[in-house]
Amino acid sequence: MSIARRTLLSLLALPALSPLAALAQDGFPRKPVKIIVNFAAGGPLDVMARVLGEQLSGRVGQPVVVENITGANGNLGVQSLLRADPDGHTLLFTAETAITVSPLLYRSLGYDPLADMAPVRLVGAFEQVLTVPAASGIRTVDELVAKAKQSQLSYASAGNGSPGHLAFVAFAQRAGIRATHVPYRGNAPAVNDLLAGHVDAAYVVIGGVRPHLQSGKLRALAVSGKERSPEMPDVPTLEQAGFPGFNLSYGYVITVPKDTSRDIQDYWQKHLGQALGAPALVDRYRQLDTRMINADGAAARTWLAQASGRWKTALADGAVKVE
Repeated sequence: MSIARRTLLSLLALPALSPLAALAQDGFPRKPVKIIVNFAAGGPLDVMARVLGEQLSGRVGQPVVVENITGANGNLGVQSLLRADPDGHTLLFTAETAITVSPLLYRSLGYDPLADMAPVRLVGAFEQVLTVPAASGIRTVDELVAKAKQSQLSYASAGNGSPGHLAFVAFAQRAGIRATHVPYRGNAPAVNDLLAGHVDAAYVVIGGVRPHLQSGKLRALAVSGKERSPEMPDVPTLEQAGFPGFNLSYGYVITVPKDTSRDIQDYWQKHLGQALGAPALVDRYRQLDTRMINADGAAARTWLAQASGRWKTALADGAVKVE
């Protein structure tokens, strides 16, 4: 038998590399990885992304950097992802509303998030807390409603169509009150103006206001979800505060452009899943009041499809508009 034939046969006898092993052998990722966060620096989403980036860097052998691209309720960050090369080196970490709600509010969006992105991980779920400045003297939901009926009430949010905007609109509808919406470019600036007393109230991510609640500068009136927060067991749910059936939860997802290869999507599903399972990260996310789910891309797509259908029904009356 010739040397060439023996070499060919020996190569054929070798086990085929799995797609993920082939990617690793190819040196993927070949350059620093970027995680786009589509809300302002300093907010809970930004903190979560940076903690995740630290975990990922050691696992993938490349630096993982976070870039905040804000504006238009997260839509500018989504657009940045969709313009990126689908080579697996750019990811988007976002709250679901940029995917499920924006298409219902922005007629000239120019893209379909559900169709143009490939979710690779459903990170977790979160609720919002109805918060007021402590100096306002308001201590209960009923007192906030009473104030709204006596005078003009204003509320802050992270942007048009953001979770906080949606939660307050749903609350106002149920309470039979009117309030002026003041949108910001993220939770952090919204909270800053709430602290300064420039707005009367806000629905915000619990982890983003905990230090101010603990210091006594802000007061929590109720949480939007079905159950009380383990971090704030004394704060009632909206249902317990007199609004039966009120239950609003939202998801965090990580996506890549739709044309990203299946092998690369699988790579990120694996490594994101491992990083999100790290005890230090799980504990940090718990402190930010995120209920860890850590499920694959298929679960993320199911979550987004269901949420999209739910918001389409909820917003059919045009109560939420882009100012």
